[in-house]
Amino acid sequence: MWCNVGFAVDINLYCATTNMNTRDVTTKEVEYKELRPSHFTVTIEITSPGKVLTRLKGSAETGYMWSPYIGTIDDNIIRLNHKHSKLKERGTDFIIDRISGMFTMNSHLDIDREDYKKWWMQKTGTCTSIKKQI
Repeated sequence: MWCNVGFAVDINLYCATTNMNTRDVTTKEVEYKELRPSHFTVTIEITSPGKVLTRLKGSAETGYMWSPYIGTIDDNIIRLNHKHSKLKERGTDFIIDRISGMFTMNSHLDIDREDYKKWWMQKTGTCTSIKKQI
């Protein structure tokens, strides 16, 4: 008799964006801007060892947020990526430090210039774990 038990482990986070930085494409100068915290939630589903599928849910403060993100998880960092329209584009990288709770969300332009591979918009903030209540 074969018995397969399948289960998914969810990690639920409550995050707040506190900074939004932008980089000028031509001059490459960065403008740093501190924000009033804008909150959103993150549900991370561990699909297999080291692999995750993540959904972001915006609020009235953040509006719609791109989702889903796919990526990897280890003891220290969750690395996620979302492609906006093409599989070959860089898209948005979402990195969460599991120890400090700090996150960085780097959005990249889909331009074919070898001299410009850096992010154009960066959001940073903190995430805290939330307990799911039934």
